[in-house]
Amino acid sequence: MDLAMSNSGAAGSGAASRETVDRIKRVFVSSLHLNLTEADLAYEQQLDELVGLDSLAVIEFVTAIEKEFGIRIEPELLRLDFVRSLPRLSAYVEDRVAQVRRFSA
Repeated sequence: MDLAMSNSGAAGSGAASRETVDRIKRVFVSSLHLNLTEADLAYEQQLDELVGLDSLAVIEFVTAIEKEFGIRIEPELLRLDFVRSLPRLSAYVEDRVAQVRRFSA
């Protein structure tokens, strides 16, 4: 069920699917042990607007995303301004998953 979503300014080249966005929301909530649900996270909302994200939280979140999707996020992207944007992060994750699949085939 792919629903195209806007990703202006995203690191990735395409729009993210609803499934990817939902998985990232779930990882965000569970990896940081938040007292929230995925429904509390709006697509265009900056993730750090709901909770404070320090460098340790960013690393925990990114590590959980890498594990969930079987990808590696480039070290230069381990910045709050990148991981706080759900549209940008979702599009990037989908691009990385596609790259991994291409190289694995």
